[in-house]
Amino acid sequence: MKNKLQIIKNMGVGWTLFRTKYEIEKKLGLIERKFKPIQIDNSEFIRKLKLKNVHDEESFSSFFKDNLTPFFFRPKEVIELKNILAEIRKEKNNDILKLADDICQNKFLYFSKWSVTFKEIDWHLNPVKQKKAPSNKHWINIPDLGKDFGDIKFIWELSRFPFVYALVRAYAVTGDSKYVRKFWELFESWVENNPLETGVNYKCGQEMSLRLMAWIFGLYAFLEHPETTPKRITTILKMIYYHTDHIDRHFEFALKSVRNNHTISEAAGMYTVGLLFPFFDKSKKWKEKGKKYLELEGLRQIYVDGSYLQHSMNYQRLVVQDYTWVLQLAKLNNDEFSEELRERVKKCVLFLYNNQDEYTGRLPNYGMNDGALIHPLASNDYLDYRPQLNAAWYVLTGNRLYERGLHDENLLWLCGVESLGVPLNAPKRGSKEYSIGGYYTIRSQNSHGFIRCTSYKDRPYQADMLHFDLWWKGYNVLADAGTYSYNTEQKWQSYFNGTSSHNTVMIDNKDQMEKASRFIWLNWTKSKTLCFKQIGNINVFEGEHYGYLPLIHRRAVLNIEDNWIVIDDIFGDFGETNHNASLHWLIGTNEIETVSDDSWRLPVEKENLYIRVFCQSDFSKEIYRGSDNPIQGWQSLYYGEKKPVPQLKLSFNIKEKARIITAISLNLSDIDYHNKTDVLEVKGQRFVLQDIGSNSIFKFN
Repeated sequence: MKNKLQIIKNMGVGWTLFRTKYEIEKKLGLIERKFKPIQIDNSEFIRKLKLKNVHDEESFSSFFKDNLTPFFFRPKEVIELKNILAEIRKEKNNDILKLADDICQNKFLYFSKWSVTFKEIDWHLNPVKQKKAPSNKHWINIPDLGKDFGDIKFIWELSRFPFVYALVRAYAVTGDSKYVRKFWELFESWVENNPLETGVNYKCGQEMSLRLMAWIFGLYAFLEHPETTPKRITTILKMIYYHTDHIDRHFEFALKSVRNNHTISEAAGMYTVGLLFPFFDKSKKWKEKGKKYLELEGLRQIYVDGSYLQHSMNYQRLVVQDYTWVLQLAKLNNDEFSEELRERVKKCVLFLYNNQDEYTGRLPNYGMNDGALIHPLASNDYLDYRPQLNAAWYVLTGNRLYERGLHDENLLWLCGVESLGVPLNAPKRGSKEYSIGGYYTIRSQNSHGFIRCTSYKDRPYQADMLHFDLWWKGYNVLADAGTYSYNTEQKWQSYFNGTSSHNTVMIDNKDQMEKASRFIWLNWTKSKTLCFKQIGNINVFEGEHYGYLPLIHRRAVLNIEDNWIVIDDIFGDFGETNHNASLHWLIGTNEIETVSDDSWRLPVEKENLYIRVFCQSDFSKEIYRGSDNPIQGWQSLYYGEKKPVPQLKLSFNIKEKARIITAISLNLSDIDYHNKTDVLEVKGQRFVLQDIGSNSIFKFN
């Protein structure tokens, strides 16, 4: 009961009442009756629309082609892009052809990383567990997180139809009809094996919205090809209609229960269909409803400083992709969104851009990461955010963020040939505070750091307060472990979502918050930022959190040029109890070598970085790599895949206040700490540290 009351307090009475009502309706069978499975043939669908002089598939197809609403490209333009695409892709041109050819052989890329080959497509199979979700049950009666078929996302991924974009991109270069045939073969297979409202692929409105976008992209790209027959045009428009109708009627669940990127994606789906297919009888309603919630939810979910309420870099990119899609479609069709929304999305893009590694295009692997790349329209790696941010920046400002490169293909597909010639207008990246979201970025000449410090006002997903990410010339030296899977063994859930996988302090082997369920934490962490400033060539951050009360963890990060010092203080009411504290550093460069009892070397290209630890008390140290007992030394950069990496764990027993200092530099001699006088020396500059538990660790005039 105490936990339930805590959930109500955190999530709000409105959320609680809606979830209660929804579960009652589910048990009474009301939702199943509301979304009653139907069978409707193409003739019935055409009659339903009541279009003048349209009475069969042939006339409906002609009507659609004659009244085509502007899209990102005209169907006839697709095969005219061959030379431009070849110039953009250059040595990567064969990559997209191989990807599309693999699809033609039923070999599909999952989560932009690992492949699955089917002898015969099974839209209900989890290829990892080789178990199927029921294909003959109403979707409401199939659990999201059931043990029978494992992680539902392994089933949903294929039904998002992300492969459509690869087939279109390959067709544009080759003009080969096999890519068009494969699109229609897969579409018809899906329709045959997924009767309306039956099976897991109708469980999530966001999944349906992303499928809609892919279908529409393929329809426009292949519209003029002979394989795109009147029957196929009618069938896909029918499925688009009933998908959107489902999204509309179930939208309240996303709006009142899920309350995150799902709402934006579903609104984007409704707006897209309402805009592009005005001859549907419900299009006006869908367009207006979609637009309304794209406005409201964008301004609610994207904080004023540009950070995002889901505390996730990849989910923030997903939202950027949604808005790039709808804002560009609106522009092409002389529709407008508010300037307030556009400015908020612009800040969202700038937040990601400023936290981006300029060498690789990557961002910290921070927050929940479900592998989503909803419009894969460039050959860049999944971890590279340049294609999506570049296109968004053009849609918002008419300029580009990056010099010409592989990422331009995404821009070309969404914004046309003319977008490739616009000038570069990229803001300068720098140290910046995002106090509303609780992110602090420090940038130096060859490196940059990222610190997290906030009191949650929206649902947290990982127990990672005061996590520190460090990047050096394109290498994620101190990294975040990632997510791995939403539905896996408890031990992996605990590691990837919990404190032990993050670069922060853990006390008594407990997470900073208490876990209530798979996606719910109790006792949301409270934190306080004490200092974030720049003084000459010195950058400093100080903050603390209260997840271990009556003990407090305070962290300072000091940066001087490319020297980094992290100071962790633990203080508070220890009582008569001895505590175990551990400091974790997940090494993203995959290599670590012991130099001495308190020093380690990290080889990075032709350079060596060094980690040195200073502590006022004895500590033990252990390097784990892919350990199962305890679970330590793992990282997941792509959903569903984990790999062993080094993780340095420093442990010490404390019964009174304690301080541990971690220094990262090119030379061991550049940083030194004098324990007796509490003086820190960094390349000749001296810093007197305050007593543990004082108002601050550093004192600056």
